[in-house]
Amino acid sequence: MDIAKKRFLLGSFFVVILTLFFNLGNSTPLALLGYFLLSLMVTSLSAIYLRIASFPKMALLTTLVVLPLVVSQVVEFFMAERIFAYPLYIPFAAILLCLLLGSEIALFSSFFLSLIMAGVLDVEPVRFCMLNFTTSLVAILYAKNMHKQKEIFPIVCKVWLSSLILIISFHFIDNSLWSPQLLDDALYSFLFMLGSALLVIAILPILESVFNVMTDMTLLEFADPGSPLLKRLSLEAPGTYQHSLVVGNLAEAAARAISANGLFCRVSTLYHDIGKLFNPHYFNENQLGGLNIHQLLTPKESAGVIIAHITEGETLARKYRLPKSFVDIIKEHHGTTLVQHFYSKQCELTPEVNLNDFCYRGPKPRSKESAIIMIADKVEAASRSLTEVSEESIAKMVEQLVTEKVRDGQLDECQLTFEELKAVKKEMIKTLIIARHLRVK
Repeated sequence: MDIAKKRFLLGSFFVVILTLFFNLGNSTPLALLGYFLLSLMVTSLSAIYLRIASFPKMALLTTLVVLPLVVSQVVEFFMAERIFAYPLYIPFAAILLCLLLGSEIALFSSFFLSLIMAGVLDVEPVRFCMLNFTTSLVAILYAKNMHKQKEIFPIVCKVWLSSLILIISFHFIDNSLWSPQLLDDALYSFLFMLGSALLVIAILPILESVFNVMTDMTLLEFADPGSPLLKRLSLEAPGTYQHSLVVGNLAEAAARAISANGLFCRVSTLYHDIGKLFNPHYFNENQLGGLNIHQLLTPKESAGVIIAHITEGETLARKYRLPKSFVDIIKEHHGTTLVQHFYSKQCELTPEVNLNDFCYRGPKPRSKESAIIMIADKVEAASRSLTEVSEESIAKMVEQLVTEKVRDGQLDECQLTFEELKAVKKEMIKTLIIARHLRVK
């Protein structure tokens, strides 16, 4: 199914769900048509602006948009008589959207949710819109830098303070300097934000698990050097561990240069070579100048051992329950490339060689982050074999290696543009120069 049809079907699914929730309070056919048209407009704008084509992301967005609608209906069900003038339904959804889908999507969705809910709920629409969108904006501003779960409480306190300023201004506009209603509004807005914090803490792990999405908080947990797998890697394959650290720094810098997920690149790279734990001394970085065990093997056997670290890494990742996105990096960071050294040695021994015996099984990188990690992995390994380390030699090496990957078709499925690839190369050259302590001209 092509992307256009997929987007149309997902958009239709989005429209139907929103229409059902908008119609909770009114079941007349004309009202249904009105809400359907409203939903269609929101969905169409979302599809054009956000360019969400994958089903999990679209389903996650739908879920997060529906959540404040559900919460509002639950609150109104239990509160037969409305005792609060300024309900805050959207900030908690804005925090979840920001953590799971990014600040841009969170801002866009919060704006339209404010408009939609102002028209659907029994509230003063202008003030509801102003209050919920402004507090959502504050929530997104602070949530995008949230790295620990406990930080949610300071964030909601800041959101509550911003809501308090608006509530006081509303009372001043009504020529009311002081009244018991002001205290009530301040208290209920605080209770709404406290409930928002608890909802985020309760729902976030569930959404991460169901929709296979990783927040920065989860990534930082996996980056802990004391985790069992990284501890094993540092003790049993120290050369591989150091290689992974350097590759992670290269990949993170390059990813940030094109607005890709730099933190994901750095953390997932720590695990990209965990398959080498099965036979660490078969890999050059762990031999420490000792016996090269490949001298005792045929080129075909050596290539088999080298290639096997991908499948063994995948097995180890599943054993330690690493996220699927990490497993994808393990499988894709060599793509379908050729183990050139042992292939050339085999060609010297026999005229007929099966090329498949010397190629990684793939797949090729399917994301920008995966492609960046592939390039960083190759560049870091090659930089250690440079006889002359200079700015010119590093630039020439990076250019040559990236060109080889492009010609080999390894970057065909990752959606990296030529402009982004140029920025990636430039950033990797700069990072390597700094790492090798060279003077920049």
